[in-house]
Parts: sequence; structure tokens; C-alpha cells
Amino acid sequence: MEALEKLESFGKEIIENLRDASIEEYLAIKKGEMKSVDAQNIFKTYISIDTAYHDKVDVIVLNIIDRVLHNALWMFEQSKAFTIGEKSLIDPNKDIVEISDGLSGELYSEDGWIEKYSKFPSGTIH
Repeated sequence: MEALEKLESFGKEIIENLRDASIEEYLAIKKGEMKSVDAQNIFKTYISIDTAYHDKVDVIVLNIIDRVLHNALWMFEQSKAFTIGEKSLIDPNKDIVEISDGLSGELYSEDGWIEKYSKFPSGTIH
């Protein structure tokens, strides 16, 4: 696969598995289809908002999803320590995904990255 094809393949995976999956999850939350306590709380808040504002909430959520993707990609562009590479070319002993026992799970819990490193711990945005 040529370099430009690899870039396009990466972009397709980012959009399908991050952006579109996040939007689909949001749509399921706002329909009340997600069963977690957090999702149900968000659903209850969403339905309590005047329906005239639902489209505005959708625009805000979509904008936030796109900003998170932008910031994640920008972080890799600027990082001196980390890069994005092809799985087959990375030494498994240096692959952060392989080092973790569940990379997405590293975010959560009292020992998770959000609680350890964020200026805005879980549930706060002040």
C-alpha cells in the first residue's frame, strides 16, 4: 500500500470508528436506547430541554466530537514522544495498545487517566 493510500485508510478508520461511532452513540443516548446510568441521566436531561433547543444541542455535540478528533490528531502531529504507525511495523514491546490491558479503560476509575491527569476530573467542568 502506498503512503497516500495508507493515509486515506487511516482517515477512513478514524471517521468510521471514532466520529461516526460517537455520533451513533449520541443518537442512541438521545433516544433513550443506552442503558448505562450515565447515558440514562443524559437522556433524562436531554428530554427535559425544550424541544426547540434539541437541534442546537445536536450542533453542539457534533462540534465537540469534531473538536476532540481534531485535537487528538493535532496532538500526534505536535508530539515529540508519540506517533501514529502501522501496527505491523511497531515492536509489540513498544506498542502502547499491547502494554495496556484495555486502552480505553485507562481513562476511567479513581486511578484512571482522567482522574490522574485532567484539570477537569470526571463530572466537573468548572
